[in-house]
Amino acid sequence: MTAGDVDAAVALACAYADAKNYARAEQVLRDALTTSPDSADLLANLARIQVLVEDYPSAASTAYAALAIAPEYGFAMRMYAIALEGIGRLGDALQVAWRGATSNPHDRLAHYVYAELLLKARRPWDALYVVGEVLRLEPANTDSHVLHGQVLARLGRHRESTAAYEEALRLDPSNAAAVHNIAVNRLGRNRWLTALRGFRGAARLDPHLGDLVRRNISVALSRLLRLSTAFAAAVAFFVVLSSDATLHRESSATGLRITVGVVSVALLGYMVWVSRVVPIRTWRSVLAKRSVLVLRIILAICAIAVGTLTVAGGEANVTSGLGSFLLFGVFGVSVIGWLARE
Repeated sequence: MTAGDVDAAVALACAYADAKNYARAEQVLRDALTTSPDSADLLANLARIQVLVEDYPSAASTAYAALAIAPEYGFAMRMYAIALEGIGRLGDALQVAWRGATSNPHDRLAHYVYAELLLKARRPWDALYVVGEVLRLEPANTDSHVLHGQVLARLGRHRESTAAYEEALRLDPSNAAAVHNIAVNRLGRNRWLTALRGFRGAARLDPHLGDLVRRNISVALSRLLRLSTAFAAAVAFFVVLSSDATLHRESSATGLRITVGVVSVALLGYMVWVSRVVPIRTWRSVLAKRSVLVLRIILAICAIAVGTLTVAGGEANVTSGLGSFLLFGVFGVSVIGWLARE
C-alpha cells in the first residue's frame, strides 16, 4: 500500500469516527493494516479509535506498536499516554506525555494531554504551567481555555476560572463544557439558582452531558433541601413549645401558634419555589437515584401538615406527640444525609 493509500484509509476512518461509526472506522484501518502492517499512521489512528470506544488495553498495545516503528511520533505518544491512564497506569502515562511534550515542543495537543494528566495526578501547579504553554501555542482554542479554567478551579481560584470559561464562550458560545463548569463554580459559591440554570443550559447544548448534569443538579438540590430540613426542625420545635404552652394554659400559646404558622408558610413557599426551579422530568430522574432527597421532601410535607394542624387548633396532646416525632424524623434524616453526603 502506497503512502497515498494509507492517507486515504486514515481519512476515511476519521470520517467514520467523526460520524461516531467507530466499528466501521476500525474495520477500515484493520483492512489497511493487512497490506501495510508496519504503518505507524494506521496503528496510531487505530489506537485513537480504541481510545474513543474506551478499549484502553487494546489502545495501549496498538499505540506501543506504532511507537516501536516511529519512536518520536507525537500522535502515537498522545494515544499511548491516554491509553495508559485509562488502564490505571497514571505514572507511566505522565512519563510518556512528558516525553511527547518535550519531543514536540510546538505541538499544542502534546502539551494539552500532558496538562490534563497532571491535573488528574493532582499536580495543578504543574498543570497550570503546562496549560500556559498550550495557550501560548494556540490562544484562540476553546478547549485550551476550558482546561485552563479547570486547572484554576482545582487551585481554588474560582473567579479566574470562571473568566477562563467565559473566554471559551466568547470564542464558542455553544461550548457546553464551559457553560457546565461555570455552573459548577457558581454551585461552589452557593449560587444555587444560577448554577441550576447553567446545568440545564449545558444539557441542552450537549445531551451527552446528561448524566453529569443530573449528578450536579442532584448536588444542588441536596443543598437546597438541607434548608428545608432546617425549616422542618424549626416547625417541629415550635409545635412542641406551642402544644406544651396550650396544655399548661400559658399566655404564650397564641404567640407560639402564630410562630408555627409563619414558619410553616415559609417552608411551604420555599418548597414551592424549589419545585419550580427544576423541570418535573429532571425531578423524576434525580429522585429515582437519590432516596435521601425523597426523605427530605417527605419530611418537609409532614412538617407543613403538622404545622397546619397546630395552627388550626388540633388537640395539644396529639400535636405535641407529632412535633416530637417530627423532631426525631429531622434527626434521623440529617444523620442519613450526613452518612450519604447528601
